[in-house]
Amino acid sequence: MKKFLFYTVIFFLIVPIVIFSLSCTTDPNSYCLTGAFLSDKPTKRDINDFKNKYGKKPFLVMAFVDWGNFVNEEVITDVYSSNCVLFVTWEPWYAGSKKGIDYDGLLSGKWDEHIKDFADKLKGINKTVFLRFAHEMNGNWYPWSGSHLGKDKYKAVYRYVKNIFDEVGADNVKWVFSVNWEDVPKENNYFMLYYPGDDYVDFVGIDGYNWGNTKTWSRWMSFKEIFETRYNEIVSHIKKPALISEFSSTSNGGDKTVWIKKAMNNIKHMKSVKAFVLFDVDKETDWSFTMDRDSGKELRLQLKNNYFRDKGE
Repeated sequence: MKKFLFYTVIFFLIVPIVIFSLSCTTDPNSYCLTGAFLSDKPTKRDINDFKNKYGKKPFLVMAFVDWGNFVNEEVITDVYSSNCVLFVTWEPWYAGSKKGIDYDGLLSGKWDEHIKDFADKLKGINKTVFLRFAHEMNGNWYPWSGSHLGKDKYKAVYRYVKNIFDEVGADNVKWVFSVNWEDVPKENNYFMLYYPGDDYVDFVGIDGYNWGNTKTWSRWMSFKEIFETRYNEIVSHIKKPALISEFSSTSNGGDKTVWIKKAMNNIKHMKSVKAFVLFDVDKETDWSFTMDRDSGKELRLQLKNNYFRDKGE
């Protein structure tokens, strides 16, 4: 009887310790950093608003820059003083006119000083910067698209710019090769045709949106429908960590609350995805998640999961 009592006591002492230990054990490589596009010129207030709404700040803060401009100095200050990281989307065109630059001229050295200046400025931040150059090349809506430039010239342009950054010594810049979730057009336009090589890429990004019924060509699509196939292709072809570099959902045509709940669960199972950038704005349609709607409350609930981090290592 005494032995029975002794082992019973030991059992109830040890089992909770074991269970607690298992529950506290986490894989340090299993995580996803938060990120967002908040406005054309994101401010500290925008970052704080995001955190107040969802409980976590956007670790990555995206800003778009065309060929004739650089990131606003106040944006840089606000991002890094908030202990966040700048994610620059650098578009080789003039955004106002949507006119592409002279890509042949770039390859012949016409823009060398401009590129060096841009690289020097990013280097001067002296902190990690993510740079997404000439994104969505497997679509047909930008002048640098592969369907316009051709695969060889696109890769040459990307490599040329990256080589100048290397010459400048901008080692703090992390390069993101970012593709659209589908190839448009599909014929002879597979995203891997434009991959510049492992030496030129630190992360592979995927962009995708649920447009619902807002367009004549669109329909309601789940996050899984949009991202799963492309993610699996990237994982099988490229041994680089992945990002969901743009994503969101409209409210038109389905249940946005269910959509974001399933999306966040899907991301948790995409182990190569190390960060996401949520478009939390009202732009082409209402991509935002506001706290006066169930979709915003659901996003806040999902971000409580420790898998989603707003701090780097």
